[in-house]
Amino acid sequence: MKIKELAFLFEDKKSLYITLILSVIYVIPLIIADYDYLDDYGRNLFGYGWQHDGRFIATLLSKVWSLNADTFSIFPFSTILSALILGSTGHMLTYLFNIEKDKTIKWSSLLIVTMPTFLGNLVFKFDCLPMSLSLLVVVLPYLFYNSWFKFFITSVVGIFLSLGLYQSGATCYFIVGSLFLIQTLLAHNWRDFFIKTFIYIASFISAFLGYLAVVKIGKLPVSNRTETIFGKDHFFDLLTANNVIFMQRINVLLKSGSYTYVILFFIVLSFIGVLYYAYNNRRNFKKLIVLIPVFLILVVNLWLVSSVNIILKESYWDLRTFCGLGFLLINILFFQGYLKGKIVYLSRFATFLVVAFSFVLMAQFGRILTNQNQFQHSVVNDLKIHFKDPSIKKVGFIGTLQTASRNDFAYSKFRIFKELLGSPIGQYSAWTKDALNIHGMLLNVEVVPSDDFVCKGELIETTQYYHVRKINHETLIIDFNKNVCN
Repeated sequence: MKIKELAFLFEDKKSLYITLILSVIYVIPLIIADYDYLDDYGRNLFGYGWQHDGRFIATLLSKVWSLNADTFSIFPFSTILSALILGSTGHMLTYLFNIEKDKTIKWSSLLIVTMPTFLGNLVFKFDCLPMSLSLLVVVLPYLFYNSWFKFFITSVVGIFLSLGLYQSGATCYFIVGSLFLIQTLLAHNWRDFFIKTFIYIASFISAFLGYLAVVKIGKLPVSNRTETIFGKDHFFDLLTANNVIFMQRINVLLKSGSYTYVILFFIVLSFIGVLYYAYNNRRNFKKLIVLIPVFLILVVNLWLVSSVNIILKESYWDLRTFCGLGFLLINILFFQGYLKGKIVYLSRFATFLVVAFSFVLMAQFGRILTNQNQFQHSVVNDLKIHFKDPSIKKVGFIGTLQTASRNDFAYSKFRIFKELLGSPIGQYSAWTKDALNIHGMLLNVEVVPSDDFVCKGELIETTQYYHVRKINHETLIIDFNKNVCN
């Protein structure tokens, strides 16, 4: 059975193939690095899913592609498939909004897969695939946009799937839809604007209620960061505080390398496109006044870049939750479509620079992951000797493993690397425990709390990165803080 709404994917095969090939090339540094992040260690050891975070669809699908009752890694195929999914998503958006029409190489189609904030998602060998799918499923409904019934049904299904795959991706539905609303406003079709806005809201509420019903019926735990600031005392103070943190995260991104100048150049050209629109409609007040709500929509979209963190009481501010960045860039890029003459070539160059920067960023990310991998393996190998003694039955960890010193320069130039993930690359004692487990060193050893063991016992080894203390004949303490004791 053919779906006519998907036929466009194969109308310009050359453009699609170029997008997909470049998307796969983009993730090559991650594949080469072969880095296991904290959650990857745990899932490699125990095969657990994501139902404890309310991501029950991610768990279900992981069992499908694992062809098993448990979750297994299919890396590097998970990373490659994620790149293909995100590349296809970007290609769909260029079609939906007639961006770079008739161009063989559509740089705009790469804005989703190469958004810098999604590096923190692609690095997960297990998570990257459901996270990428969560973005695709909220774009697919817009292929049926001209049929309100099909659009409503597919929107409910798509949003429901996105919530069950990775909740942060669900709000991208509104960022994509807002560009349709902007087009409606520029066409001065207020009736269609309000109808479609109502469908957006009704679709999201329906999907969200369905999601909550499944979570409740299945008695699934969800994140404790779901309480909003609505109805709270000092609402505006809380909103202001959240906005401050949000802008701090955006600033971290902008201060990474030369991203500020790249994005500024990109935005300026889009603003010139707005000026072209205003000049061509200078005698039509109705078409000029709609620029005010258009601007307000873009401001809301900026906040939606980080999902709904802006309205949560306890927000999750890791940059990897900023799934809407690429969609916002496409919103901004849309206005470059009003440019005329040779400046159009300049606008394509601006988009190319945004994509090129992301390729450079990915290259650096792959390098620091490789460095960290080598460093962590070295530490694990050095610790092996202490677990050859069969009498060691307990181990405690104090502090965290530092990041590889070879990465210091990259961290200083690209601040984003310190904010991408909830726990910094290479750190936290849970990593140490699982890393040692992977090497079979803690199979018969209990990990115990270590707060009461600071400076206790006999110091048996000191290195640049940790101290090892023997508390008694069966207990070791590995102190990454290297506490100085009398």
